[in-house]
This record gives sequence, C-alpha cells and structure tokens, in this order.
Amino acid sequence: MRFKFTIFLLTLNLIAFGLITYFNKLAIRSGALEDGLSAQIGRGLADADRIELRGRGLDSPRIIERSGSNWTLTAPMKWSANYFAISRILNQLQFIEEEASFSIDEIERTGQSLADYGLDVPVLELSIGEGTKKQTISIGTLTEIGNNIYLLGPNRDEVFVVNRQVIDGLLVDLNDLRNREIFNIPVFEVDALSLQIRSDSAADNSFLKVRLARNSGDWTFEAPVSAGADPALVDSTINTLTTAKVRGFVEETEDNSELFGLNSPFMQVTIHGNSRRQTLIIGNEVPDIEGPTLYFAKLEDNPAVFTVLSRPFDALREAQEALRQRNFMRFDAELLSTINITEGQRTIRLQKLETTGWQVLQRLGDSEIQPRRADPKIMEATIESLAGLRATDFVVDNPSTADEERLGFGMPNRIIELNFVDGKSILLQLAHPEDEVNDLYAKTNGADFIYAVDRRTTLNFLPINALYYRNRTLDALPQAADIRSLRLLNLLTGKTFIDVELSRDDQNWTEQLSQMPPEKADRIQSLLAKLRQFEVKRYLFDRYENAYPLNPDKSLPWVFRLSATISLPGGETERLETLEYDFTQRLSGTVQVGASKKQGSIFEIPQGLIDTLHALTDDMELPPEASGGDLELPKTITPIEEPVALESESAQ
Repeated sequence: MRFKFTIFLLTLNLIAFGLITYFNKLAIRSGALEDGLSAQIGRGLADADRIELRGRGLDSPRIIERSGSNWTLTAPMKWSANYFAISRILNQLQFIEEEASFSIDEIERTGQSLADYGLDVPVLELSIGEGTKKQTISIGTLTEIGNNIYLLGPNRDEVFVVNRQVIDGLLVDLNDLRNREIFNIPVFEVDALSLQIRSDSAADNSFLKVRLARNSGDWTFEAPVSAGADPALVDSTINTLTTAKVRGFVEETEDNSELFGLNSPFMQVTIHGNSRRQTLIIGNEVPDIEGPTLYFAKLEDNPAVFTVLSRPFDALREAQEALRQRNFMRFDAELLSTINITEGQRTIRLQKLETTGWQVLQRLGDSEIQPRRADPKIMEATIESLAGLRATDFVVDNPSTADEERLGFGMPNRIIELNFVDGKSILLQLAHPEDEVNDLYAKTNGADFIYAVDRRTTLNFLPINALYYRNRTLDALPQAADIRSLRLLNLLTGKTFIDVELSRDDQNWTEQLSQMPPEKADRIQSLLAKLRQFEVKRYLFDRYENAYPLNPDKSLPWVFRLSATISLPGGETERLETLEYDFTQRLSGTVQVGASKKQGSIFEIPQGLIDTLHALTDDMELPPEASGGDLELPKTITPIEEPVALESESAQ
C-alpha cells in the first residue's frame, strides 16, 4: 500500500515539475514578446565591447572593438573609430521599435522559410559582443507594402518588421566610421615636437632635424640650434597639428608606394606626450586634383594611407626660423639700474635715481655735461623698445670672427650696456658694413647669434643725444604758487598783446578776466594753465642765445616774449619770481621755437601753445569771406565809348 502511495506522489511531482517548466517557458517567451525588440537588443548594449557588421550589403566586414572608452576599427583596416558614429548606431539599436512581429513557427506553418524574407543570406548581419557573449540580428529584404524591412531578432526565433530608416543608419559608410583626427595626444599633454624635413637643395636629400621641447613652461629649440622659441607660435602650431583632419582615405589595395612617396617622405612630424609619441609621415603631393593642395600621409605604426591638407605642413618647412623667439632682449625692467648708449667717443648715460625717475647725462671723451631729469614717457618708451627688440631675420648662428668682421662688428655703430641691481648685465651691439645702408645687425653677450633688426626703428629710439631723453616739462610751479601778472609783447615793435595782473591778493583770474571778451579771456586762461606746467615738444640746444641759430651763418630773432610774475609761498614775506620765455615767429603750421634763459634751453613748443600764441599775436585782418562779414558790391565800371570811324574808313 505504501509503495503505491509513493508511486502516486512521484507521479504528482513529475507532473508539477513539468507544468512549472512549461509555464516558465511560456512566461519567458511572453516576457520577451512583451519586452519587444529594443528590450532584447538593449540587454547586450550597455557593456558591449565589440561590433561586427557583415553581409552582402557591404563590400567587406567591419569590426569595431572597444578598449576602455575608445573604439577602434580593426577591419577592414585598423584605425580609430568615430565615437559619434558608434554612439549613433548603439542609440538606434537601443530605441528600435517594431511595426509587427511573428515567430519562426508561424512562418513554417504557412509553408514559408527565412529565404522568403531575405534572412537566409542577410543583407546585413550585426553582431554585438561582450567578452565571449554575442548576440546577432539579421536584416533581410524590404516588405512589399510600406517602407519597412524584415529583421531576425537576437533570439533567432522571431522576425520583426521595422522602419527602413532605422536600418539605413546601420549601413554607415566606412569613411564615416573612421575618426578623422590624426593625433590623439591632447594639446595640454604635448611636451615636445620633432620634425624631419628633407632638404631639396641638398644633393643627398638629407634631412633637417628640428626639435622643440617644453621646459618649465617655456619652449626651446634643442636642434638644429639651442635657442629660445616663441611660445605663442609653438602653441599655435601644435594646436593646428593636433586638430588636423584626414581629408580622405586611400582605398586602393595595389602597391602605390612610388606614387605615395611614403617610403622616402619629405617630412615626418612627431608629437611627444606623457610617455608616448605619434609620428605622421608626409609623402608626395596628390596629383591631378582640383581645389586645395593635398599630400599623401600615414601614421608610423599604421599602414592606412590617407590625404591631408598641405598648408599646415608647408608652414613647417621653415619652422627652425618661423618658430624661433624673435624677442631676444627680454629682461625685467624693474631691476634695471643704468643704460649706457655709446657711439664712438660719445656716451649717453641714463641712470635710475634712488628716489624716483631717471636722469640723463652725456659724456664726450673725458668731459660730462650737467645731469638733467629724464622724461618718464621717453624712458618708458625706450625701455619698452629695448625689451621688445625683435629680430627680423636670423643671420648667423655661432658666428666666427670673420663673420663678425664682415657684418661690421669690428666697429659697431651703437653699443648699449644695460646694468641691473642684481649685478647682471646685457651688452647689445648694433652694426652694419660700411657699404650697406639698409641693414642693421645685432648681437648680445647672452647668445651666440647675429640677428637682423629694423634699422630705422632701432636707431630712432636710441639716439646719441642727451636732449632727446631730457624731461619735456621745463618748468612746473608748486600747487600753492600764484601767478600774479601776465605779459605778452613783441620784442621787435614793442607792441603789447597782453598785460594783465591781479590787483588784490584775494582776487582770482576768473574774476579778473570776466571783464574781457570771452574769446580773449579763454586764450589767457590757456596761457596761465600752460605756464603752471610748461612743456616743450623737443629740445634743440642745451644753452640760451640771443637769437635762434638756424646754422653757423644764419639766425632768427626772438620776436615774442611771454613773462609772468609768480608769488611763491614760504617765509613771513611774499617771495616773487619771474618766468620768462622768448619765441620766434611761427615758422610753419606745426613749428615755432622758444627759449628760456633761466633754464639755458632752446626748444620747439607744442602745438597747443603755438595755436594760442598765434591767436593772440596775429593781427592780420581777415577778409569778409573768412570772417563772415558782408561783401562789398563791386564798383560800376564806366563803359568805353564806341570809337569814331576815321574819314578814310568812311570814304570806303
């Protein structure tokens, strides 16, 4: 009895397990049907590391593999894959939606097969893998109605009808699958740039080797010479190279090495990063094309041949000069203490004062002139010009004594010595051969190079003339000083143009001038302002003379004198001084010469003072046309009487 009961229980268990298995399969199938195609495919997309595209719709299989976050096309050629193209494929698969679906069993019950849907030999077969796992979808023919296509799902037991546009996105052109970028080392990581450039002028087609390296943030040449490089130009060049794109890939399979010129390239460009490097090989120019010039190219460790625009690489032909630092006189202006400018026996010495500002003195042989205050704007411009002196060309690297003699350094035109508070110094020499009037060469004690510099600009900001550096403010009144009187007269005729004074100590010039015509009052106010800080345009002589000497044989008289009585504060009694300036007649629209006996100087005056003096001293009467007055009517001309005929003429 117990045996029969045991058999009965076993039978019930078997039936239960069978029902569980059956219903579990139904549930799985039902869940798959409910999830749809996107859910079936999506399970393998998140961690996919391999994509394969095969089928009769492609000329060759395409295999894309992932390493980390980077995708690489490994067939039909090895090349970095286009991240956006891969992302587009994965996104389309993730959100693919079917219009309809039916099982393989249903197809077979109707007497059909996968061949009727083009799925026996698919147009396209897409496999997505993760490690050893792989799921595949097959794409067949178009449906008879609608713009749809048949697709065999990854479970291989169900056919889906999907929109054709979704599938067209999978048929990505091979060029679109390949990344167009050549270098993948980011700009911030680049620490060196190497070039090998074939010299077309050399008989043996030897290579010029150029190497630049970043050291402590600065770029320097390590070959062919040891020299500074322009950081902005180098950074721009590297940025151009790292953003260079493949123009097009060469799909030809036959050996065209002679056409490509990559076995004997004219240039190799190597970018160095953190413990890695990439080398681009540039070959021949692409023949018989319209548009911009292209070169054949390839990466050193990749057989794929492609084309690139020629422009960025043509610019590298002269990299050894184009990228060199042309500012060869860089220094810290705050540490500068003296500047000596020498030409022959004459030396201009510019010395920084301990208090503030600079002073200038000139030495001729063993004699020195009195030091003068240097003009702060002139000094600032001079120092900036020295610090920014640029080479227009690199003439000789590592010059010999013969080179220096040939270029005029046996007797330099200028020697500029810069001394610094830390004990360092820079010696700049400027020279040119006697028979060259357009060139000027420079060399320093800091580098063994000879540069060409702009002759006119360089010599103009380094004149051997102490007057050029002298402070343009000839006189400056203290803020508490008062101008008590002002007079302007003609020294030749004795005519007085202005003769005004303050009648009381508490009176001001606004009150005093209020009784005058506004135009004249404004001009007097302008003179008063200019007297408080008397500026000169440029100095002509460091002495005063009774006339302006044009040359040894001719001089011009002083025509006008501007004088003012100044009340200076201090002490128990008022202290009065007189300012006095003499002027020639106006020599041109922009030139008029003045002099100060007290300061011992002859100079040109600025345009504002020229205009003010002219307005006060010019007594030429303007014609009505210029002054806006009424024009006089022309006088009536008495007509000439008709001549009387002669008797002989009347007889005729």
